[in-house]
Amino acid sequence: MKRHKSLYPLSHDHHHALVQAKNLRIASFGSDITSLHRIATHFIAYWDTDLQTHFRQEEEILLPVFSQYSLRDCQEIIETLKQHVDIQQAVSQLRKNIEQETALAGESQKLSALLSMHIRYEEQHLFPAIQEIVPEEALWEINRHFTEK
Repeated sequence: MKRHKSLYPLSHDHHHALVQAKNLRIASFGSDITSLHRIATHFIAYWDTDLQTHFRQEEEILLPVFSQYSLRDCQEIIETLKQHVDIQQAVSQLRKNIEQETALAGESQKLSALLSMHIRYEEQHLFPAIQEIVPEEALWEINRHFTEK
């Protein structure tokens, strides 16, 4: 299913997050701890300035609108929120490991995998489900909120 244009800002954010996840993954398998530390620190800054806002927009704008048109126990909403929590916990752990200068490779690999999996889930399952049941007018209202950030 082709992505509805109203969701382009989220898909655009996903592209940037995948680049960050890839950088984290590559650095975590390298032997240079200094580079890994730098890239992990850069990821935390990206989380603080961009990705955390993206999650909040999904949770406060996208999912509530979707819930108005979906089943009460919508699995796409439940799974998306669960994955958000898992990623937030992994980010917190990575931040802690950076501060304590411990176990960066393992935590970076875990976070990279969680984030990549999450983006695939949203692009392949959540967004198609939203496009299928949310009316056109509501999709554009969602988009208006994203573009006002």
